[in-house]
Amino acid sequence: MKANSRRRGIGACAALLERVATEPHTRLRYFCSPQHTDSAFFPIISQMERAARFAHDDTVQVKLDKLDAVLALASTSAQDAALFAEMLSLPNDGRYPALDLAPEERRQKTQEALTAQLAGLTRQRPVLMIVEDTHWVDPTSLEVFGRTVDQIKTLPVLLIVTFRPEFNAPWAGRSHVTSLALNRLGEREATAIIARLVGNKELPADVMAEIVERTDGIPLFVEEMTKAVLEAGGPGEARHIAAAVPSAALAVPASLHASLMARLDQLGSAKDVAQIGAAIGREFSHPLLAAVMAEPEAKLQSALDRLMTAGLLFQQGAPPYATYLFKHALVQDAAYGTLLREPRRALHARIAETLESQFAEIAERQPELLARHCTEAGLIEKAVGLWGKAGQRSLERSALVEAVAQLAGALDQIATLPSTPALRREQIRLQVALIAPLMHVKGHAAPIQSDRPQQPAQ
Repeated sequence: MKANSRRRGIGACAALLERVATEPHTRLRYFCSPQHTDSAFFPIISQMERAARFAHDDTVQVKLDKLDAVLALASTSAQDAALFAEMLSLPNDGRYPALDLAPEERRQKTQEALTAQLAGLTRQRPVLMIVEDTHWVDPTSLEVFGRTVDQIKTLPVLLIVTFRPEFNAPWAGRSHVTSLALNRLGEREATAIIARLVGNKELPADVMAEIVERTDGIPLFVEEMTKAVLEAGGPGEARHIAAAVPSAALAVPASLHASLMARLDQLGSAKDVAQIGAAIGREFSHPLLAAVMAEPEAKLQSALDRLMTAGLLFQQGAPPYATYLFKHALVQDAAYGTLLREPRRALHARIAETLESQFAEIAERQPELLARHCTEAGLIEKAVGLWGKAGQRSLERSALVEAVAQLAGALDQIATLPSTPALRREQIRLQVALIAPLMHVKGHAAPIQSDRPQQPAQ
């Protein structure tokens, strides 16, 4: 089953999860990220790490033990477990058979292992599998999810995939796939959301009608405008706020963006936390946030609580190992947009330094993540090396589309620097590395100079 999502996908998934909460099932939830469109297997790796409850200070031995416990639920074979450990960048401590596979064979067998794992889980109970924001999926994961769509024809699996209308789902039109367009809310639905948020408070009927009219059925806008009105000093001020907001039909997302920025401004020091979280990404961990913030834990937690109470962040897990997710990409965008250019560059440099010094495992496992922060920080020569390292890593995994994007990213950065003999040698090396995957992905007529795909809009 497939759901074609606009802005209601998150709400629809939440409603479904509530409805089936008491039914016996295994839940698999995958979040695609605008910061990881070139990171092979990113949503799959993240889901496995959450399922295994990896903690930042876990040793490799502890992580392998946790992984084994999760894989045992699907009766995973030792060879498949070795593939998963390798995918998670965990060294084999001898408990798994040694693998001597060519990159393409490793990629194929990893995908087969993921297919077998899903089938193994269904032997215990039905599976609810949710893939969110698929318009940001990396090519390798998209291939895995495509295989899953074919596989579930004969398995007790409900697969929900949410994405924006511009995404072309490769499985659309298949007989066992249902497309559902989640359009804007009607007046009754918008009124119901407002009533839920208002609760026991009083809101004049004319103000409620104004909110319904101006938000044009966009759920996030309905919620944000209602909260802004509720925070007003009285009915008169509420009417003024409602009337001052441009009609969503004329100014989306500009008016929604302005509303979100106004609400962030009202949160005091919590706004700083939102800005740092937004620079890290749509999803960020408590340990990384705390390390970048370098503030007392009580102060940080208070700010996070305010953001969650305001409905701008969702929390998964418990501190100090919690992760946080911005309610919507527009919320992250609004928080990020409040940063001026130089503070933004300095913040990305601080995040990069923190990743290298305190989260070396993440920096080693995801060089493309570190490369992105260095690029945004203006640390161009360092970014070149990291994009190149990420591209080589993707080649080793036979993630060719991702390799093309990453190697081209390195070439893009070199093009912004004054030419030197050393940079020219590095440019030639990267161009040579790019030849094989580029020809495979785009054909023999593809230009070798960088043709890096643009990142999807956030």
